[in-house]
Amino acid sequence: MLPNSHPPSSYLFSRWSREQLLKNLEILGPLAAPLPPDLPPSPPASRSNSPSAPPIKRKHESSQEHDVVKRSRTNGLPEKPSSHHHHHYHPPPPPPSQPLRSSNAVPSFNLRSEPSEDGEVREDTTAVTPRGPAPAVLSTTVPVRRPRRGRPALTSFDEMHDIYHKYGRMLKYSGDARFWSTYPATHKEYRPLANPPPPNSPYHKHGGLIARLELVDALVCFTYSLWSKDFSRKSCFRETWATIEAFLGWCKNKWIAELDTIGDREKALLGLIWMIEGFIHGRKFFFSAKTVIEPEMDRIWAKMKAEMMILSSNAEKADGQPTPPMLPSPASIAPVNSANSTPINNSASGTPSVNISSGINLVNSPAPSRSAPPISTALPQYMHGLLPQTAKGQTASYNMVEAAAKATAPINPALAFNVKELSGGVMAAGYCMEYAQRTLTLPILARHYPTTFARMMSSSLTAHEEHEPDIEDEEGELFWPGQCVTGEGLGWVCLMGKAMIKEFGRDIGYLGLAGVVPKPAPGPITGDSSRHASVLR
Repeated sequence: MLPNSHPPSSYLFSRWSREQLLKNLEILGPLAAPLPPDLPPSPPASRSNSPSAPPIKRKHESSQEHDVVKRSRTNGLPEKPSSHHHHHYHPPPPPPSQPLRSSNAVPSFNLRSEPSEDGEVREDTTAVTPRGPAPAVLSTTVPVRRPRRGRPALTSFDEMHDIYHKYGRMLKYSGDARFWSTYPATHKEYRPLANPPPPNSPYHKHGGLIARLELVDALVCFTYSLWSKDFSRKSCFRETWATIEAFLGWCKNKWIAELDTIGDREKALLGLIWMIEGFIHGRKFFFSAKTVIEPEMDRIWAKMKAEMMILSSNAEKADGQPTPPMLPSPASIAPVNSANSTPINNSASGTPSVNISSGINLVNSPAPSRSAPPISTALPQYMHGLLPQTAKGQTASYNMVEAAAKATAPINPALAFNVKELSGGVMAAGYCMEYAQRTLTLPILARHYPTTFARMMSSSLTAHEEHEPDIEDEEGELFWPGQCVTGEGLGWVCLMGKAMIKEFGRDIGYLGLAGVVPKPAPGPITGDSSRHASVLR
């Protein structure tokens, strides 16, 4: 209610006194926690979701700011500027001591055109991160579902092995030759190309990048060649995988050397190299454990466990035998008046004194509590249950565990070497996959290789169908490689890598095998041309 002391015609031009203002504010009730004065301005009164405020008197523009200060001193409430004057509100700048916000943090001020009500949840109507919208590849790119071919015959895998080994040699020679041509003419590794590309061609403008791309393409071909031989025979030929190690390190070092000058899209190809190496280690240690180490360890453990049983049983029998009585000490059997005794005479009667109270105390004193039996640490606690129980049905005693820990079993040098190779392979696979996941993940593929990403996400293939896709197919289905610890998935890595190379190459004019530097006719082998000869044979 407005005060009755003013006629209706004077509402727009009169001022309220402090007492009148406080009296009219009593209808709001007590406010336990007043809102801070730095909230954004309120919305216009025409909004349907805003509570209706009590009518106030209109004021001249000249007295607006003075009245705001006055009312803030009077009751501590924030000013609610009228919707007709909201253009006077300017968000204050953040203080200098305000901590830095991340790119995903929401600003503390409202950027919409109309202010929000005090205590109302603010609406976020503007983008607050500098990232662009996620690529809508799943709705626009759908891979072609080729008919299932089934598992090819062994001869088909052998042909694939020979073809991609040949392709790998061609791409490897071209990448090396192109690298040597990019060195300065005074460099010792400089080798000019017999037929250099035209000056305005992509192969001239992106010579170094094309060379690295040819090397990773060669690595994919070599890996796919060796994998096809393994996969067709459900085995792992460790000796043949050793022939790729030198070239894999050479290729990886070429990409690492450019790590500070390349973008995330090229770094994903370095992650592909790390992933190939990690899956190679995973395949080798899985098949080594499956075919060599696990059968040998079963045999050795069975023999050692039997010896542990025998030793612990013998120790348990020794614990059950009665302990022979101990011989009495000379002092306990000597007479009281013997020469070895030194009686203490009573000062009055001259007779030896006897401490009767001490003897009574020894008889009446309670027996000392028996301490808990010691637990042997010669074997881990979880192995104690493997030993036989005692005659009383209890777990193995201390002596039984100590005796069982002395069991031994012979290990031949070949098994020791394979176990060492297994532990090294596990560590190497973990190391490689740690670096692979830094630059090659599904979100990175979605941003930089959307077509390859969509071919995997919209796929109907399963993990055990690595033989189905054609590695040269640019529209068919793919599958994201699983875990290298299974020993499988290396075929999927090669299929994904080939798709990434083709998608990347389209943007820079990469032609693959059609643009390689041809290898000259065979001649005398020099030191430079014999480099990485293990993968060229």
